[in-house]
Amino acid sequence: MAKTPDTEVHEEDLALARACAHGDTVALAALEARIIPQVRVALKRRGVDETTTDEALQVFRARFLVADGAMPPRIMEYSGRGPLSAWLRMTVLRLAWGLVNERKGPALPDDTPLEALSAAPHDMELQYLKSRYGADFNAAFQEALAGLEPRARTLLRMHLVDGMGTARIAEAYGVDRSSVKRWLATAREWLLDQTRTRFAARVGARVPELGSLLAQLQSQLDLSIRRLMTTEGDAP
Repeated sequence: MAKTPDTEVHEEDLALARACAHGDTVALAALEARIIPQVRVALKRRGVDETTTDEALQVFRARFLVADGAMPPRIMEYSGRGPLSAWLRMTVLRLAWGLVNERKGPALPDDTPLEALSAAPHDMELQYLKSRYGADFNAAFQEALAGLEPRARTLLRMHLVDGMGTARIAEAYGVDRSSVKRWLATAREWLLDQTRTRFAARVGARVPELGSLLAQLQSQLDLSIRRLMTTEGDAP
C-alpha cells in the first residue's frame, strides 16, 4: 500500500523554525541539540564524510538561519508539512551533494581562470602567455583551489558565489567581521602561493613570465574563483 502524504501541520516544529528565523537563542540551541544530531546520522548513513557534513551544516546555518538583507532567513520556507527534522535532513543533504560534486573536479571547456583575465584584444603579451602556458597555469590554479581546507573553501563560496557579505558570514560563524576578512585574505593569499608553487613545478621555476601571470591572476582573483566554482556547480 502506498504511503499517504503527510498533510498534518507540525505546529511545534513550525513554531521552532519561526523562532529560529527570528534569532531566538533558545530555539537555535534546541535546533542544534535536537535536530542537527539527527542530520549528522542521516548523512553518515548516506556515506557523507564528517568534514563534508560539517561544511554543509555551516553553509546551511549561513544560508537558512541568517537574514539576507531585507529577506528573512530561508528556514521560513519550512511550511510545517512534515517533520522539521526530515526537511532539514533533505536540505543539508542537497548542500552536501553539491559540495561533493564540486570536489570531484572541474570539467572546464575553456581556459579558466586565464579566460577571466581582463585584457584588450591587442594585448599580445597576455595572448602569448595564455597560448604558451594556459593549460599548465589553469591546472595549477584548479589544483590549488581544490586543495583549500574546507572552511576557506566554504567562506570563498559564500562570499563570491552566494554573494554573502562579511557581516552575514560573521553572524553565521559567531565571530566579528574582522575575523572573516582575515580568513578571506588568508585564503586568497594561500591560493596565489599554491598556484605559484604548482605552476613552477609543472613548467620550471625559472619561467620569466610567471610573475606577469601571477600579477594578472591577482588582479582578477575573485572573478577567477567565482567562474571556477560556478562552473563546478552550486549547491542549492
